[in-house]
Amino acid sequence: MLENLVTKFRDAEGRSEFVIVVVCDIRNFSGFSSNRQAPEIAIFISKFYEKLLTEYFRDAVFAKPTGDGLIMTFRHKSSEADLLKVAESVLMQCSKAAADYPAMLTKDLMINFPLPERIGFGVARGTAFCLFAGDEIIDYSGQILNLASRLNDFAKPSGVVIDGAFLMNVIPKKLQENFREENVFIRGIAEDMPHKVYCSKEVVISDAAKHPINSHSWIKEERIVTYKQIKTVAGSYSVSLPVEPVSADRCKVKMSWPSLLNPGHTSSIEIVNFKLEKDAEGSRVQFDMPEERKRLMKQKLKNESNITISIHFVPKPTKSTPTVK
Repeated sequence: MLENLVTKFRDAEGRSEFVIVVVCDIRNFSGFSSNRQAPEIAIFISKFYEKLLTEYFRDAVFAKPTGDGLIMTFRHKSSEADLLKVAESVLMQCSKAAADYPAMLTKDLMINFPLPERIGFGVARGTAFCLFAGDEIIDYSGQILNLASRLNDFAKPSGVVIDGAFLMNVIPKKLQENFREENVFIRGIAEDMPHKVYCSKEVVISDAAKHPINSHSWIKEERIVTYKQIKTVAGSYSVSLPVEPVSADRCKVKMSWPSLLNPGHTSSIEIVNFKLEKDAEGSRVQFDMPEERKRLMKQKLKNESNITISIHFVPKPTKSTPTVK
């Protein structure tokens, strides 16, 4: 197999093409994977990709898996009529797949376990470099693929995000009312100036995405408690914050402690399931301590062991604080 690939590279040529790029991603795949065995993960991924490519995106000229996602390219001619035809097919199928998932897999007898609940799509169009050998496409590359991948990051909790340069009039008329215009900042692409995108109704753009990347100055709040104290907490645990975070996706919460196995080193666990709360008393991070305590029990900590609870976050800009340096 490797020899065949080497032979293709030896015969490879390149050309520039007009393409629409679609990046599909499975939401909360990490959480799903942590509770499943490898064969179940493999069967889900293979069945999902097969379903996308055989029943939804049959016109894709190239597809490449990215672990928990799939990159697909759709070629169109340098004519308005062909662009509109391909765009309609692609976007209609994106919308249909997002609506059909995960029910699209319920009749598969090999899948008898809970699946991640949502998927998202990032879509962009432009020119890309196509590497090919004879009639076979080896790969596509270019900024347009990177852009579609970045847009996919905004398609949360699910839905479709389309690049503003795609143009609203290229989106099928029957779908246009489902999309709204937003302006976001994109790492590595539009960090200081906002970039226009079209978002389907299911998409929720976080506050953090609406501020320049360079304005994201992180601060930290910490609490030090003993393992004995943690063992006495029966429900939720809260850490008050000095200022309001810009959004939950700009917060990182973890517990750390001096390693018992490697003196001088620190061990830690990340707390993913937390909530941001705000009321008259201010802002705080809240999480379920019994749930996290189950994870700590595996560490064989002593009652007197100090546990540092850290919250790293980006504060919400104030009117008096410039967002662009």
